[in-house]
Formats: sequence, C-alpha cells, structure tokens
Amino acid sequence: FVLIVVLWVLAGLAVLGASIDGVVTSQVEDARLAKRSLERELDLHSTQATVTYLLATSRMNHRGSVLETPQRFSDWVPEDTRLPDRGDGALHVTGRVYAGLGSVRFAVQDEAGLASINDPQRPLFGALLRRVGIAPGDVTRIVSRIEDYIDMDSVLHVNGAEAGHYRASGKSPPPNWIMASPLELQNVLGVPESITDAQWRRLLPLLSMRQSIGYRFDTMHPEVLAAVLDIDLQSVQPLLDARTEQTISRPSLLTMLTGKHLDIEGSGMHETPSRFLRISLWHEQDGVRTLAGLELTPFADAAPWRIDYRYDEPATEHDTGTPHPVATPLLQ
Repeated sequence: FVLIVVLWVLAGLAVLGASIDGVVTSQVEDARLAKRSLERELDLHSTQATVTYLLATSRMNHRGSVLETPQRFSDWVPEDTRLPDRGDGALHVTGRVYAGLGSVRFAVQDEAGLASINDPQRPLFGALLRRVGIAPGDVTRIVSRIEDYIDMDSVLHVNGAEAGHYRASGKSPPPNWIMASPLELQNVLGVPESITDAQWRRLLPLLSMRQSIGYRFDTMHPEVLAAVLDIDLQSVQPLLDARTEQTISRPSLLTMLTGKHLDIEGSGMHETPSRFLRISLWHEQDGVRTLAGLELTPFADAAPWRIDYRYDEPATEHDTGTPHPVATPLLQ
C-alpha cells in the first residue's frame, strides 16, 4: 500500500513538474517576444530621431543632405573657403531606401516631389492617377470632387459633389478645408469606388497633402517623374543618373535627357529640396510602415524642426529592394 501511495505521489509530482515547466517555458517565450518587439520599436524611433537630426543639422544640396565627418555646426566659413558640394556621403530625399538601425529600413522623400491631393488641378496629380490605370473620365470626376471637398464655398463644379450629395449618400458633408492626409481621399464622395485596392497601394506612397508651387525634378520620385513625363521607368533612368551629378533646372536639359518637352518656364523648376520632408520607416518583412511628416524650421524660436503628422499605412512594393547604407556612424 505504501509503495502504491509513493508511486502516485511521484506521478503527481511529475505531472506538476511538467506543468510548471510548460508555464515557465511559455512565459520565457512571451518575455523574449516582448523584448524583441520593444527592441524593434526602439530601433524604429531611434532611426527616425537620428534621420531627423541629420536632416535638420546638415547642409542641403540639390538632391538631399550632405553628410560630413566631422559635422559642421556653423554656417560661417572663411571667405576664401568654398564648402564642397559633396561631403563624406549623402542622404538623398528622393525616396531611396536606406538601412537604419537593426532591421529598420527608411526612405526620405521631398514632398514637393510627390503629387499633392490639395492641388488636384495641377498636371502632376492627374498624370499620376492616369499612370496607375484610372480612366480619364474618372480622373476628371475625382478632381472635381476633391475641389468641392476642399474649397470654402458651396458652388458645385461639373461632376462635383457638395454637402447635399453627401447627405443623400449617408456621408458626413465635406469640411471645405484642405485634407490633412492622403488617407482622407477615402472620405471624398465616389473616390473609393473609382480606385481599386491595387491602384490605392501604388498611389498612396506617391501622394502628399502639402501644397507646392513649381517642379523639383531633382527630388521628384521616379514614379511621379514617369507619370508627368508620360514615359516608362526605364526611360526615366538617364534623368535619375544625371541628377546625381547636376541639378535639373532647365527645360532644355529635361528634354535632352528624356526626349520629352514640358510646357513650363525655367523659373518654375526649383533647384533645392523644400522644407517639407516625409520620413517612411518599416521593418524588413513587415506589412506596416510608419510615415512622419517633417517640416524644417531652422529660424523658429522653439526648435529647428516640427513633426506635422505621423500615421501608419500598409507597406507597398515601393518599400522593397536592397537598402543603401548611410555614410554616418550614427546609423551603424
């Protein structure tokens, strides 16, 4: 009898031990996953902070930030000294993919090199919609709907929609103010039905809510360049190669490189990036990327930069490819 009791006790202890081992193993695994998640989040935020610092404290040339070792913290230089156009490296603001900390990948895009949803009448916006496959008739209607959505009157554009049309469709009336994010396009009456999911995935990384004047071909995203010039990406390559060495500031140079003539004045072609920059951050093999809208404010009393917006959206095919290294030990 005693032997049987001992055997039962031992069996119970074995079951209890196995249960405790399973619980401990599960908790250790949960802790490991939580640690990994925290490290990934820290890498993402640290990469954004470092990139923001570099953009706000480095000199700019026509294609992006000039990275130098050591850094310069003053604009003053001796009169007989000319600052070099190239430093020890560059951080292009053309949507180029770079390697950040850990598994983070990031890209910086001059928002003047994107198509503005708040300037729908500019040729850039319509050209981009047509490039992703939206029918010309739908493009015309989308432009009119956006104009009625953001203007401050109740005058109906042809093919447009004002407050009465929204109420009849069970939607909130338009705010009659500029859109705060490309995602707000989904609120414009009839727009979601005119753009397929595949077209949205192509469009979103190429749209901005910033209003811009003129063209910045030195920082324009390659897909936007191809759209406004109405050529394929392969035909854009000579321009992409040329702008790494020189600024694209003359219509004649644009024609020579691409064979396309745009009816724009040379004064409408700007040579330096704007102060509005978008930082996109994501992890390798992750389905979500974070977008932060950076405005450089070097003459402000409070800070040399401001984050105007931050939101997440699905990663796209634009976020793939072998990342370029950044020539700074801050991101090693």
